[in-house]
Amino acid sequence: MAQVKIGHVKLDSPVLLAPMAGITDLPFRLLCREIGGVGLAGSELLNSRAIVLGIPAVREKAKLHPDDRPLSVQVYGNVEDPLPQAGAWAVTQGATVIDINMGCPVDKVCKKNGGSLLLKTPGRTANLAKQIVDACDGVPVTAKVRLGWGANELTAPDLAKRLEDSGIQAVTVHGRTTSQKFSGSACLDGIARVVEAVSIPVIGNGDIHSPETAQHMFEHTKCAGVMVGRHSMKEPWIFQDITKSLRGESPVFRTRNDKIKIILRHLELILEHRGERSALHCITNRIALYGRTLGHIKPLKERVRLAKNADEIRAALEAWLGADVAEELCFAPRA
Repeated sequence: MAQVKIGHVKLDSPVLLAPMAGITDLPFRLLCREIGGVGLAGSELLNSRAIVLGIPAVREKAKLHPDDRPLSVQVYGNVEDPLPQAGAWAVTQGATVIDINMGCPVDKVCKKNGGSLLLKTPGRTANLAKQIVDACDGVPVTAKVRLGWGANELTAPDLAKRLEDSGIQAVTVHGRTTSQKFSGSACLDGIARVVEAVSIPVIGNGDIHSPETAQHMFEHTKCAGVMVGRHSMKEPWIFQDITKSLRGESPVFRTRNDKIKIILRHLELILEHRGERSALHCITNRIALYGRTLGHIKPLKERVRLAKNADEIRAALEAWLGADVAEELCFAPRA
């Protein structure tokens, strides 16, 4: 298994957790890390203006935890926003890597000329990247891009080269255009063209949902690492599965009970770090995704969705495990 190096930062695994708004909060990142296999985790998307203005709810999302390293803090905005200052602030908080969002297709981000709209102006975007690199005082800066705005605007190879010249240390490429959003299939040929255009590490992203699809991404594109996003919401153990496969190790067989224990652990981490209201909101919404890996558990999903507090969620989950579940919830301490 090849080692990925982003600037001076060496990753233990070439499997990365994608930054996702409303998903990759501290409890979820800790959950994925505890299970294992995460080389680098991304924060939620952070608005650069909100960071510089000191909005507590946004700054809280970049709060570091000793068990949540290495962490990539992702900021978004446009050439007129204080992205350099936001990156510099994240550096003072201890971020391992600063990531610039250049690929988000969501309207509320693009309408502010951020996210994927930065793909349309490679020259100006590269100048912005240089300013961010200069402001981050030696901490590696990366960028997450898409192939381009549309099928006739595949700017990623040219932009990636410009970003490399600006001091960007790695580029993650989602193999779709902005116009596609999440429809269709990721184009691995497009990612491969970015790999050919630069000498910095390229991380392949899109449609990775198993060790086999990760291996296909590596072999087809020659990328340095892979990034898993949406699929991790229902299988946070995918990072361990892929990393073990890359090391030639046997896969972990997980029973339904094993998976329910992981959901319970997620619940406890949210309670510890964000409180009951967040735990209730997250687990009742996420149970449908988790449930896709558990077989026929409609009664369990209904009990969780109708729960009025965390105790009711916990009781519903534990009822599927048996009386001795409480003794089995402890995870081995992380090295």
